[in-house]
Amino acid sequence: MDQRYKDIYREVQKLRYKVQDLLDEPGHRLARTLRDEVQRLEDEIEMSKKPRSLEDRVKTIQRHLVLAGEGGENRIMNDEHADLLHDAFEDLRRSLRRFPHY
Repeated sequence: MDQRYKDIYREVQKLRYKVQDLLDEPGHRLARTLRDEVQRLEDEIEMSKKPRSLEDRVKTIQRHLVLAGEGGENRIMNDEHADLLHDAFEDLRRSLRRFPHY
């Protein structure tokens, strides 16, 4: 695996654990979907998928995080935590855009 992918992979692993730690409703359908999407991202990085494909997965995760922090039936975490994670995944997107073959 290329060093850039290794660095991103380690970052996503940290984010996966952070997502798990910050969930208030871990059994909720949206929480499971969010965890699955982060795991898919980790797997796709391991397979060295193209940066644009990885960015699409990150965008999907970010959409779920927006829902996760909103009120109502989809609220699975504190809105501040959802914002924090959303920003962390935005940083990840920026890193992916710097890949040479983006």
